[in-house]
Amino acid sequence: MRRHPAAGFTLLEMVLVLFLMALVASAGLMLTEGVEDQAKYDETKRRMEMIRKAIVGDPTRTVNGSPEISGFVADMGRLPGCLAELLELGAEKIPETDPKTYESPCDDSVTLTEWHVDNDTGIGSDWRGPYIAVLPERSGNLRFRDGYGNSDANDTLNSGWAFLVTSNEISLTSAGFDAVSTDDDVRADKLVVESDWQVTDINVTFKNKSVGDLPGNDEELVLRVYLGDSTNYVDGGDGTNDYFTLFGDAVAANSSISHFSTDATIPLGRRGYAIVCHDSSEPDSDNFVLFDGDCDSGNGVPGNNDIRKFIAVPRQNINLEWIIGE
Repeated sequence: MRRHPAAGFTLLEMVLVLFLMALVASAGLMLTEGVEDQAKYDETKRRMEMIRKAIVGDPTRTVNGSPEISGFVADMGRLPGCLAELLELGAEKIPETDPKTYESPCDDSVTLTEWHVDNDTGIGSDWRGPYIAVLPERSGNLRFRDGYGNSDANDTLNSGWAFLVTSNEISLTSAGFDAVSTDDDVRADKLVVESDWQVTDINVTFKNKSVGDLPGNDEELVLRVYLGDSTNYVDGGDGTNDYFTLFGDAVAANSSISHFSTDATIPLGRRGYAIVCHDSSEPDSDNFVLFDGDCDSGNGVPGNNDIRKFIAVPRQNINLEWIIGE
């Protein structure tokens, strides 16, 4: 019987095939690594934007024709002290209060009050988070990490980010792929700036709806903007003085006169306002006279109906009306 030689690969051929397979696998790994790094970078940038919106909302969006007001600043009237304030409250304060109060997760000496509507002013304020919804990690802790999953010594406060609040601004940095602060950091040095959350240009128009003229006078008036309850307010004048006046001009029936107030710095959100008579001896006193055409009489405690409501939106002039004789 005739035998046929067995077919097979030589050792050299096998080595060559293995070499080519390793080369293809290595090239594929390099390509995949670049894609993975880009995906983590993109996710980090997306999460930066989520943090920004959790703080100042997105006033460019509208609901029923009005700006959509949301975020930590709109509720609290200030910037968060750390990233953890966007995620959770600290321990509840004892004794229990109504509304409830809690320690800030950033600083246990800072008090956070739960969201409520004040009976005197009709204004809702305080913490109604979480402003970013996250699932607990295996440890049970709430964290909102960057796209690389980084952590650091300040993990409890800032979930591994470098979160810095200076004056009226916030910067945010991710340590990037190597988890070390180097040139590959992902940075947002101006994540939030002052003009993102504060309003300073406010115009007040006095409208006389009475049947007679409103006599001219030099009453010293203050624009009082309420951020929450009747003790939480900001006073504003004409930009030079702590007050503004009607400049002695009479306001005829069914006519108006405008004044420009520039020194009241108001955080974005749903706010209330009143025009009160300035008391130079006690400018910060809760005892004041509500302006009703003169400063002769009135009580020191505004009612819900005395305080008008408005929406403070950054980068827009705010036009307020104070109607007299209606």
